[in-house]
Amino acid sequence: MKKLFLLLAMVGMLAVACTPGSVDDDNNGNSTEQSGGNNDNGGNVKPANDEIWYTSSDGNIVTPSKTDVFSANIVSNTYENGKGVIVFDAPVTSIGDYAFCYCKSLTSVTIPDSVTSIGEQAFYDCKSLTSITIPDSVTSIGNGAFYYCLSLTSVTIPDSVTSIGEQAFYDCESLTSVTIPDSVTSIGEQAFYYCLSLTSVTIPDSVTSIGKQAFSGCSRLTSVTIPDSVTSIGDSAFHGCKSLSSVTIGNSVTSIGEYTFSNCSSLTSITIPDSVTSIGSYAFYECRSLTSVTIGNSVTSIGGYAFYECTSLTSVYCKPTTPPTGGSVMFYNNASGRKIYVPRNSVSAYKSAEGWSDYNSDIVGYDF
Repeated sequence: MKKLFLLLAMVGMLAVACTPGSVDDDNNGNSTEQSGGNNDNGGNVKPANDEIWYTSSDGNIVTPSKTDVFSANIVSNTYENGKGVIVFDAPVTSIGDYAFCYCKSLTSVTIPDSVTSIGEQAFYDCKSLTSITIPDSVTSIGNGAFYYCLSLTSVTIPDSVTSIGEQAFYDCESLTSVTIPDSVTSIGEQAFYYCLSLTSVTIPDSVTSIGKQAFSGCSRLTSVTIPDSVTSIGDSAFHGCKSLSSVTIGNSVTSIGEYTFSNCSSLTSITIPDSVTSIGSYAFYECRSLTSVTIGNSVTSIGGYAFYECTSLTSVYCKPTTPPTGGSVMFYNNASGRKIYVPRNSVSAYKSAEGWSDYNSDIVGYDF
């Protein structure tokens, strides 16, 4: 079943809509004088609103894959003195769908302040892209915008952005850290899927939902705090985060989806807050270092195999007075001598409840 899950998780990689038009030009650009740019208050040079600046790994012109998706027409594209500049006939307000996809020599991009949106798969498969400057004017990052940007090491998402699209940074395996601003309300499905180098992430209080597989496969992520603003955590959101040793779940989360923390093999303890009503199947499957679990008093259902193969689990503190509906083998193959502590007046109810009766000898009364 585990193999089947992983296979299904990778299906998203096959659905790529980017069809390149013209791709990187192999000829060096012979530039005329490049146009202006301006200084911000900090002295950093910024492009004029009718320009996009870039660099390339081979010192050649990079031609956008789609030239008609910029809300303005390209006037010139030149490369001189280690910098490329694309000049438009009007301010650029959007970088449209598939704009630079498959531009494999593109190493950096500076976007003007006039841009408000970055479209779907705009930089898909830009394997040499190491840095990008996203201005404060951008409000949305489209689905798959930086999908498969293998060399992207860091990204600053400005305060203007309200949503991070599905697969926005999918398989950005060199991305080490990301700060999500207070303006963002949702993190899309697979937004940071398989970001192998990601060690830290800050989720602000503005976020209300974390999509399916949002951080799945982030094997170096060590800790995560899910703020009180979040109400739902999608299926497999943190599946395979093998270095994740600390998780704090906010007090507004109402459900933990299937496989949400499965195979988080460094996680040692977890407290499920009183706001949670359901724990999905395989939610903590193969969390082999997990020793202690506290289940909040509002939980009404626990899916099958929820704590299956948690081979170090010795203590389960289950606070609901009414036994939650229990799926099959919820606690199968835990540590020898594991105890399940339930409210003292509910011991008989637990021992006779479906899904719990298999653990009769492990159920012990406790004063919460």
